[in-house]
Amino acid sequence: MTFTISPYIKLLRIPNLAIIILTQYLIRFCVIKPVLQFHGVNLTFSELDFALLVFSTILIAAAGYIINDYFDIQIDAYNKPDKLIVGKKVSIGTAKSIYAILNGIAFIIGFYLAIKVNAFQLGFIFVMIAIMLWYYSAKYKRQIFWGNLVVAILSALVLMIVWIFEFFSLRLSPIDFIDAYRSIKIINIIIWSYSLFAFMVTLIREMIKDIQDIEGDSKFGCRTLAVVFGIRATKYITTSLIIICILIMAYSQYQLFIKNFTIVFWYLLIVVQPLFIYLLINVIRSKNKDNYRFSGNLSKIIMLAGILSMQLVYISF
Repeated sequence: MTFTISPYIKLLRIPNLAIIILTQYLIRFCVIKPVLQFHGVNLTFSELDFALLVFSTILIAAAGYIINDYFDIQIDAYNKPDKLIVGKKVSIGTAKSIYAILNGIAFIIGFYLAIKVNAFQLGFIFVMIAIMLWYYSAKYKRQIFWGNLVVAILSALVLMIVWIFEFFSLRLSPIDFIDAYRSIKIINIIIWSYSLFAFMVTLIREMIKDIQDIEGDSKFGCRTLAVVFGIRATKYITTSLIIICILIMAYSQYQLFIKNFTIVFWYLLIVVQPLFIYLLINVIRSKNKDNYRFSGNLSKIIMLAGILSMQLVYISF
């Protein structure tokens, strides 16, 4: 029997994990670090510990992809038989074992890091995320809106967890924490803004996927928005969310402009806003599964484009 690595790359969604790594490193080095240094404070969470934080995050995310594929074997066999992995290219037993190992390692690292920043309770964040991903795959994604909401929250948490651990690390040094006081408000605003962006774009993408997979979802009893309310109503909700994103982005651009973050302002105006408008037009015009698949991929491009703007935040400082 020949072992091939290709099915495991697809199983673990390596490109998605790479985006998580990129996101967390950009948050640390293009947002948190320059803002702290602007006020004369250095990062206190060590490079090794941060690397472990990123590693634990992608382990839990990879485990989430595996358990999702496990619970979706029948649905995926109907919706996308050519992309079926668990039960076809990777045995169910192997998938379960990898799932348990990945989560186990992530929990150990998570509690180790929580102890390092003297906040043991932070270790339960990793356990909570794993439980949410399990319930999402087993139950929530088959319930109206709950599945979409869970995934969107977890996408936002990918960004927020970087600042959470750095914040608690800063607290261990009272002098640094006092010096960083002015930075904390600015970092909070930036982190929350990017987290909201990730939340909204993910929510939109999940709703587009609901429409794309409506046939298989309805056949196997999933009560997604598209199944319960129909494609037309789901499109109205999705397009409304895109318009809200465009308006929030416009307000953010105004705030960036008056605060002299002109480089970020022009990037959002020239790159991200047109992509949102293009997505809006595509969702409205979509008629078949291929159209919705394109819109879903476009939402991923928007996510990446938004994340890359963090480099310009660094330049601005």
